[in-house]
This record gives sequence, C-alpha cells and structure tokens, in this order.
Amino acid sequence: MCAWESPCHDQAPVLFRTFLMRIHKPRWPVFSLLIFLCSGCGGGSSDTPTKFPTPGLLHACPALPASTAPEGSLSATIDALVANEMEAAGLPGMEISLSKGGRILYSHSYGYADLSACQPAKTNTAYQMGSVTKQFTAAAILQLQDAGKLKLDDPVNAYLPRYAFDPNLSLRMLLNQTSGLPDYVEFAAAPSWTGGAAQASILAAISHAPSLFVAGSAYTYSNSNYFILGAIIEHVSGRSYADYLAQHILLPLGLANTSYLNPTATAMPYTYTRPLLPGAQGLAPGIVPDSSYLFAAGALWTTAEDLNKWDAALLNGEVIPAALFAMAVMPPATVPVFQQAPTASPYAMGWIRNSLAGHPFVWHNGKTYAYTAFNGMFLDDGFSVSVLTNVDIQEDTPLLAFSTKLIQAVCAASPASC
Repeated sequence: MCAWESPCHDQAPVLFRTFLMRIHKPRWPVFSLLIFLCSGCGGGSSDTPTKFPTPGLLHACPALPASTAPEGSLSATIDALVANEMEAAGLPGMEISLSKGGRILYSHSYGYADLSACQPAKTNTAYQMGSVTKQFTAAAILQLQDAGKLKLDDPVNAYLPRYAFDPNLSLRMLLNQTSGLPDYVEFAAAPSWTGGAAQASILAAISHAPSLFVAGSAYTYSNSNYFILGAIIEHVSGRSYADYLAQHILLPLGLANTSYLNPTATAMPYTYTRPLLPGAQGLAPGIVPDSSYLFAAGALWTTAEDLNKWDAALLNGEVIPAALFAMAVMPPATVPVFQQAPTASPYAMGWIRNSLAGHPFVWHNGKTYAYTAFNGMFLDDGFSVSVLTNVDIQEDTPLLAFSTKLIQAVCAASPASC
C-alpha cells in the first residue's frame, strides 16, 4: 500500500519513521537524487540490495534463456542490469518498461510469475503497485476539484463529519502528507487479511489517534492520509473508489491491465519477511491483504506498460488540466520534514520531486507484503521508467537506485531518448 518505500524519510531514523507495513512508502533524498544515491539514506542501511541465500523455492524452476540482444546494445545493457538486480536481491520476477511521451522504448519481463507452476512472467502480467496507487488517488481528488465537487482547502470534517478529525485538517494536507496523522498500518491491523477491513473502523481509529504534530506544520509519510482521501472520493462521487477510478481514469485512458481488485493474470506473491505460512525460511509464498485494507493508499494492480501510459496521459493533460498537474508535482514551499527543519519536504501530491541527469524528476515507489513497484518520469520531456516485482525488496528505498541505473543506461546509449 505503501509508499512503503519512502523516499528515505522513514527508514532513516532522523528523516522518517519506520513503518510496520511497508506498503509503499517512497524514500527521498535530502538534497538531489544523485547525491542521495551516492550517500545513502542515512539510516544505517543502503540501497544496495541485501544478498539473500538462494535455496529452495527461488531456484525451483529451470533457468530461463539468457539475453540474445547484440553486445553493446541498449537491450543487452538493460538485460544485464536486470540480471544483476534479480540475483543480488533474490527476485522471482521483474517487469520493466521505459518510454518517452507514451512511446515504448523498451519493455520486457524477466523471471517467473509463478514458481509453483514455473510460469514465466509476461509483459501483461499484473503486479500490485502499493503506494504508487497514491498517484491515482491524488488525481481523482483533483478531478473532483476541477468538477467543482470539492475544494482542497476545505476541512476533512466537511466531507466525513461523523469522525473526530481535527477541524483544521484539510484535504490539501492529506495530499501533501502534512496532516500529522500517524500511519494506520501501525495500529489498525486488518482482522482478517483475506476477509477485509471495515472502512468505518479504520477511519475511526485514525481520527482518534494522537497527532504527531500540528496539522499543516510539517511533513511525514502516512498511509492514513490517502486512506481518508479514498473515503472522500466515495462520499463526494457517490461511487465506490474502485468504480470511480474505473469510470474516470482507467477506462478513458485505456489502462486495461490496471485494476483495484486482484486481476486474473497476476504474478504470484513472494516474500522473505512475511510468509503466508509462519516459520517459512528464505523465499516463500507471501500475503495479499484484501483490497479494502490497502484501499486508496496501496491496493491497485498494474503492468509496467500501463504505468508508462499513465505517465504520458498525465503530462498530456488527459487526466487533469495542466495547471492542476503542475500543482500535483510541486511540493509545498514552506513545509519542513518533521523534526528535520529547515529541510523542505519533497512530497507533492502522490509524487516525490527531485532532479536527475539535469531533468526535473518525479517519482513514487510502493511496497506491499509481497510486491514492490516504482514509477518515475522526467517532467520536461516525458521520459518514463516503471518497474514491478513480485517480492518485498529489502532496501531503504526499494527500486530507486535500480531505476536510476536504468535511466542512466538509456541516457548514455541514446541521449535523444532522455
């Protein structure tokens, strides 16, 4: 659900809190993205994948054919980067897509979607995107503002009056992660991972939890913000969150492989840390919580190519007007990171903003109990990179360093592409 990869905020003790459920928390660099990648997160661990033992399940299937791309080609370079990442992090499968302005530059799937059946991953295989979901939730809120159905500076209580939210808490604060609300995944566990979670119970738990700071005064990543936004989308639109996204975003954009509920053609879930059967060692089948628990903070499923289409549609003004998208990717100017003033928040509305290779770069990653995702793009020329895996990668900022390597490889081999 997460931005379970938080841009370095929550793994670094000083910058972010460690979330019990890494459903997608983006991690971000304090200065520039490049500096961040060189210096690490500052929390004691780095973006170098942990080398896992490789007994049993990971090697249960025969090795797939090696890349046949011509030596020195972009394809061969990317294939080698992927092979190294998969070996270092112990990944069952991976899917990547690189595009510019919606035109696919390179798209490929690697490894296995299902180790029990030795089913190779395909480019139409869906993975849970975790906190990359927040980009879709933010866009839906901005669509509703554009339609005159809500206002970002309205109090949350105007839309969810039955709960005890701070009267000064606004929708904009939820979008920018400046609410001060603690993360519900830390204190409102689902009664049944497969049986679902009652939205009203989670909202009540969030509204009664002590705030970390005065609303609007600082930034810290919390899935609670986007869970609440999902409930507001439902209240204002009169539709379920899933129906609203389908009718106003997924169907109009032709995102045929993106959905709220678990689709048929999915990569099976795997984990090193939270096995479906307690006590399992090494790589093991993982947990897929009911979508009602991750909800608008991290429940969506997608493919890497669909994420590339999503990026292009946003830049082309097909989702929200250009002025609203510009606001969505611009962090608030005067808000510091919680307990890290004067460090300014890099978090906008479902996007973290940095600079990479001389381009303004926005991104978000996601991590659930058994999937990891990354989506990022250059704002000036539309170059986009999307990466999905079917395991919970154990890094401070999952897939950020790897995605940066992919971008650098493409820029070096084909400067016109970046």
